[in-house]
Amino acid sequence: MKTALQLLAILAAIALIPVSCQDLFQQSRTGTLLITLPEFYPPSTRSELDIPDPGDFRISVTNASGKVVYEDSYARFPEQLPVPEGSYTVSAVSDDFYAPEFDAPQWGDTRIVTVPAGGNVAVDLSCSQLNCGLRLDVDPSFRDAFPDGKLSLKGAEGSLSYAYAEKRTAFFLPGSVTLLLDEGGSVQSLFTRTLEARDMLSIRLCANAAGRSGGITLQVDTLRNWVTDSFVLGDGDAGEIDNAYDVATAREHAGENDVWVWGYIVGVATNSKKVSFSAPFSKSTNLVLGTKATTSDLDHCLSVELPSGAVRNALNLQDHPELLGVKAYLRGDLVSAYYGIPGLKAPSEYRLK
Repeated sequence: MKTALQLLAILAAIALIPVSCQDLFQQSRTGTLLITLPEFYPPSTRSELDIPDPGDFRISVTNASGKVVYEDSYARFPEQLPVPEGSYTVSAVSDDFYAPEFDAPQWGDTRIVTVPAGGNVAVDLSCSQLNCGLRLDVDPSFRDAFPDGKLSLKGAEGSLSYAYAEKRTAFFLPGSVTLLLDEGGSVQSLFTRTLEARDMLSIRLCANAAGRSGGITLQVDTLRNWVTDSFVLGDGDAGEIDNAYDVATAREHAGENDVWVWGYIVGVATNSKKVSFSAPFSKSTNLVLGTKATTSDLDHCLSVELPSGAVRNALNLQDHPELLGVKAYLRGDLVSAYYGIPGLKAPSEYRLK
């Protein structure tokens, strides 16, 4: 059995290990994160777009187990952050956003990095808008037609009342947003739009007793996707096409027949879950619609059968590559799978916008 003097001698020997060796032992298991959040927009532009100063963004570092190992404002974040070797999620966000809110754009970015032992990893966070916005411009014709009506915008995470005189933009998490009209307790859905991150939709709301019509124009800049749309409500018989399902909604209504759907022509299916998104196209028997003209994610697409006849002759991309990116309405039967993704078969009518 070791005596007390022997134990003291062992402890004294450990204490005499050079500090540099102890540091080397620790460093062999740690690395360093260097996080940069650039001044991505000049102060004048930040003010116009409601973007906070980069120093106010909240930076968080989370390890592979989901534990937050560091969180603070960018202004207070250290130039170098030592962390144990491993995988980390690094994110920057301007503010929290969980439910619909007026004038509340959220900006941020997220990167996943692996920090090796003894290594330095630089992370450049390039922030963009994470949520989406919708603004209504209520025309006097609509106010006259529904003087006691109450409007509300409903997203998956909640709703916002929207007064006729409201000028602010309502912000939502990406997804479907529905405009509801309440007339003395009788609620009807006027339309649904599917918005993605950075989309900013402005809709002029009108009423026309003679019938329904609608037009859309699109302006896109390098910062956010600004979209202007119009919706006219009336009693005419042209409402079927205005109530057409968008691609996201159509994918959820398999089994319904003789319905209108709309989307942007983005490509041609070549095999199960395989789509060609650029010319030249090798098939004329189908086309693929996307939620946007730039869609290339199959989770946001709808395949469309083009049986021989007028519809195929007019719409197939093999003969008409100029239709790539064009907005199209088609009437047919929705199925759960066509070329491996939800689809539309036996189209009988079409319209191009």
